[in-house]
Amino acid sequence: MPKNTFYNLPEEKKSRVVGVLKETFSAKSIYQANVKEIVEKLDIARGSFYKYFEDIEDAYFTILDVETADIHKLFLSLLEKNNFDIHAALEAYGNALAEILFEPDNYGLYKNRYLNWTPDLEGKWRKYLQEFRPGEDDFSTSDFDRDRLEFMKAAVHSLIQRTYLEAWDREEFLTHYNKYIAWLKGGI
Repeated sequence: MPKNTFYNLPEEKKSRVVGVLKETFSAKSIYQANVKEIVEKLDIARGSFYKYFEDIEDAYFTILDVETADIHKLFLSLLEKNNFDIHAALEAYGNALAEILFEPDNYGLYKNRYLNWTPDLEGKWRKYLQEFRPGEDDFSTSDFDRDRLEFMKAAVHSLIQRTYLEAWDREEFLTHYNKYIAWLKGGI
């Protein structure tokens, strides 16, 4: 979670920090990025970085939080909007998801996230969300089975990962997404 020093920066400087983080993590994975490169781009002392963030992961989670959409919440909102009709929600989700994943300004952030996400990062991300946005990482719902949500989540995450590995465009993504949904609806 960013430190108060980050939040107390003048808007122009905070925006510049966010811009450099976005540029860095769009071009490089968290494992390729480093503090030295970020502070050089910002033309600040290394110590200033640590006044804003605990470490590189904190900076990464901050930019994910600020610049990317929570695709899980998006699905849950579509599920609720469609009166928990899973098929209707899944159909609406494909186009909404494609809008997000292929947004040119954030394409690199999503690509690096889905190609380099690990169980360790997932645990740290959940901890970040619990600290910074308590209750927002709760995928439970009284009207729907969590196991089914986890199953669909795994299928969609795999599809997103393939999108970036195989360099699909939006139409290829939607073709594969619709095939996956047909299998979910009708059985494999």
